[in-house]
Amino acid sequence: MQFSLRAAFVAASLAAAGNVFALSSSPALDQHAEQLLHDRLFQTNLRGPRWTGNENQNTLTSVVASSMEIAGLNVETLNYTFFRWDPRWWSLSLKLKNGTTMGLPTTGYWPYSGDSGLRGVTGAVHDAGSFALFPNQTANPDSLDWTGLPSGENNIVFFDNPSPTRNYSEPGYGLLGSSVAASAIPELGNLTNPHWQSTKILNWTAIRELGVAGVVTSWVHTSDENGALQFLPSYGAPGNGSLFNVPALFVGNSTGETIRGLVRSGEVESATVVLDAPSSWATSSTVIGHLAGKKGSSESILVYTHTDGPSIIEENGPILLLAMAEYFAAHPININIDFVLTTGHMSGQHLNESRWMDERPALMQNAKAAIVCEHFGAMEWKDNFSTGKPVYEATGKHEPMWTMVNSSSASNELHQLYLDAFEGTPDTLRMAMVSPQVVNGAQSNWYGAGGSRTLGYSNIPTIGIIPQPDYLWAAMPDGGWSKLDVQMAITQINVILKLIDSLDQKFVAGSL
Repeated sequence: MQFSLRAAFVAASLAAAGNVFALSSSPALDQHAEQLLHDRLFQTNLRGPRWTGNENQNTLTSVVASSMEIAGLNVETLNYTFFRWDPRWWSLSLKLKNGTTMGLPTTGYWPYSGDSGLRGVTGAVHDAGSFALFPNQTANPDSLDWTGLPSGENNIVFFDNPSPTRNYSEPGYGLLGSSVAASAIPELGNLTNPHWQSTKILNWTAIRELGVAGVVTSWVHTSDENGALQFLPSYGAPGNGSLFNVPALFVGNSTGETIRGLVRSGEVESATVVLDAPSSWATSSTVIGHLAGKKGSSESILVYTHTDGPSIIEENGPILLLAMAEYFAAHPININIDFVLTTGHMSGQHLNESRWMDERPALMQNAKAAIVCEHFGAMEWKDNFSTGKPVYEATGKHEPMWTMVNSSSASNELHQLYLDAFEGTPDTLRMAMVSPQVVNGAQSNWYGAGGSRTLGYSNIPTIGIIPQPDYLWAAMPDGGWSKLDVQMAITQINVILKLIDSLDQKFVAGSL
């Protein structure tokens, strides 16, 4: 009897929750939709990373496309073929002059650097110093010391690799609004993040011509846990089908210090870099779901994300957009909504994420506003230096909901509606709306899914939402599940539902 009473209580509670959502004047997911979101995120995560063109990514795009069709959307897929780089095994060892071989831990690999096969590449070790930064935090490749390379074609080069620091403050970015006081978002002025390694690229072709067969590079001022399996920087050889040929591995700071010490003391005979990463042709798809509005016009709201990445935070966008599509399919509005789920984000530029813009130009021509959504529900983790050495740990906060916008007057209404959509949200949801500025003739970066920048600098009023946790581009043993707050993701989705509903009201009034 106790079980029956409890079951009845749970059922009644869920029904009540559904009624609350149904009666709410503000758009929001109901209990059933919330449970579906949780289940889809959890079950997608079980399958492992969604690298561009792998089975897991193709499964995700297929089930999302089919679910959109079931909800009543008109769905189209744009299918592509590209050369996929697939790292499988990697390792590092030093052969010492005393006859011993030392195996060393790595934190991962340099994406698209090369393929050694399982035999690896072996050669004398040259310490090239540090891949330093200019005062403006951009990479300085000329800081590397290539002089004194041993003769031959199989040298292994070592260097340390400090990460840039960025911020979203003046003069590079203007703060146009926030959901909480700016003082509650201290990251505006100091956004330390391994993700900024994405800007530190090297000319691997020129390096190979110097006789370099492999590279070992060390994180600096970053814990091994924070640097682990960061898929950075993600730049492949130019041209779909082209490859670089200098397999490179990352090691942690302490391992880097060990390598440098042994090399400088003359104890190292050679190093062997193994990065077994074959390439093959693969397929991947961009999904476009069109939800017709009640008015029957061509105008639309464009909602955009990408479908590939290493964790359930990096590429949860397709599941977020599916929840939004199902909501508005059940609660029709007047304006059309075009949902675009692009591919190519992790392809090393071998598959252009923005191709859909040229192939389906009407999507942008019809858009009255654009909303880019990704990385919802991210918890904040940072290296804590209070003990002198970095310790990677949760801060107890959610990652700021960084939102890229442009400062044109045409976008003012969208900005205000977006700010209004945060009314009633908890203070733990920290949104900062920032506008990239021109500094010394250069436009500051608009970060986000490929094509976000194009949208942001077009005449389409655009908001680009991109929480940027330290682990954003990292593969993790649990797929990032322990760093995902599903309830916060639901709150963020509800903000977007409210925003779209407000835009529809402006559309009906003729002011959009």
